[in-house]
Amino acid sequence: MATVKSAGEPLRLGRREPSVRIAIVVSHPIQYFAPWYGALAAIPEVALKVFFCCRLGAETYYDSKFGINVKWDIPLFDGYDSEFLDSRKEIRRSNFWATDNPNVGDALGKFHPQVVVVHGYAHRTVWRAVSWCNRNRIPVMLASDSNGAVKLAPWKRAAKAIIVKHFYRHLDGALSVGDNNRTYHLNYGLPEERIFAGTLPIDCNRLLASVGDAAAARRDIRRRYGIPEDAFVVIYAGKLIPLKCPLHLLQAIHNCDQRGLKVWGLLVGEGLERRRLESFLADRNVKNIVLTGFVNQSSIGMYYAASDAVALMSEYEPKGLVVPEAGCFGCPAILSDRIGCVGPTDSARPNENALVYSWADIEALTNCIVHLYKDQSIYRFMSEAAVRIAKSQDIAIGAQHLADAARRLQYLGCTANRK
Repeated sequence: MATVKSAGEPLRLGRREPSVRIAIVVSHPIQYFAPWYGALAAIPEVALKVFFCCRLGAETYYDSKFGINVKWDIPLFDGYDSEFLDSRKEIRRSNFWATDNPNVGDALGKFHPQVVVVHGYAHRTVWRAVSWCNRNRIPVMLASDSNGAVKLAPWKRAAKAIIVKHFYRHLDGALSVGDNNRTYHLNYGLPEERIFAGTLPIDCNRLLASVGDAAAARRDIRRRYGIPEDAFVVIYAGKLIPLKCPLHLLQAIHNCDQRGLKVWGLLVGEGLERRRLESFLADRNVKNIVLTGFVNQSSIGMYYAASDAVALMSEYEPKGLVVPEAGCFGCPAILSDRIGCVGPTDSARPNENALVYSWADIEALTNCIVHLYKDQSIYRFMSEAAVRIAKSQDIAIGAQHLADAARRLQYLGCTANRK
């Protein structure tokens, strides 16, 4: 029987044995993370258990931003061990004070982890888990999508300087899921040697398999919504809320139509902005933009397959997982400069698989669309890059990144001094 190494024991290269016990503490089952956990648990060197604070997302729930009831239609618990933590009262919304599971330390203790990974710092249970790790000298690592390029209001910057820096003093390491995320960790005091390369991954194989024949799916979706086969389609997939600025895309697509270009918009999602968007389309008699409503995980790949480019217009976006998702189908990205995944080694690489414009500059957004529409050589180059970069963001690679980070942190151990 293979033995499990202690937190400070050096790694022995070349051995294939369960070498690290990883516990993950996360607020609730998240559709993007479930395949990642399954891939991590499948690595022979890893013993994994995921601890959920509440059942939000596991069953049908009302999403206030979508404005509808949502139930994810992909497996959320397959392939890995998990446990729902006890809570003092039913957790009906995910915020700091509501998400409180006093027994998290007891649950972790029964699993005997050698490394604990916490998702973010916005829930009281995470702080409890970090405190338990500190008391028991268990290395704890942060995984988050926080964006270090965001310009904060002075009051928020001052508050974070106190609260977030205090939290970071109790960490032993962090997973860097992109260029701006790495900057964030550095800004709050983690040393470079304790920031580990990683990614916030997507399930490329599931997306591609859900579509089957991509060309047939492209034709089917376009026929369903009356989109011409030869139109250039820009997709947005996400919540229709003010922060995401979906109206910006409508304005840009309408500009393209006014210039006589065969460009269409495909907005996949639901939310509070829908009435405003519908009014824009009705007032201008716009015919080249489709609002599909909510599309679940098992079908979203077909909509990417029907598209030629993906756009994110957000005023603020920590990451932007739709970029590599659409990239699986060869869609280059058009992004505002407020999107967290923009960076030279991230999932949206300027002038490689992505064009970046200044947020809220509708003319610049329009020009990006026109550039990809008119310049076929640039489009082919960026489309091929989109596929290549999306593959580098797959769950198998993301799982190996996290396993390597945990083993490295296991070797480094806890920080010597805590302030």
